[in-house]
Amino acid sequence: METTFLERRKEYRFRGALDVELEKGSGITHDLSASGVYFVTDQSFAPAEPIEFFLNLEHSDLGPLVRVRCLGEIVRVNSMGKRMGVAVAVSSYSFAGSSPGLSNHEDRKE
Repeated sequence: METTFLERRKEYRFRGALDVELEKGSGITHDLSASGVYFVTDQSFAPAEPIEFFLNLEHSDLGPLVRVRCLGEIVRVNSMGKRMGVAVAVSSYSFAGSSPGLSNHEDRKE
């Protein structure tokens, strides 16, 4: 019996381990795209919950850390023992400076 898999993703996914800042904790990305991100954390989440988080990007020239503020909705969670995998559909993002709340660009809506 052959099983077929229907790919529902709209964007290419890129593997990468970026720091994720959450309201009450942190995580590490597993992969991300222009419209979503999958990360692993020890925090508890449920599908359909709204979420706000920051991705921390480092400059290759040792410049300051760039924070990307993301807003979205949790679309899937996977229990991984004491950790949880969280898939998020990102609805908007904005670039922030190294300090929380310092927005340098307008929100981008997908």
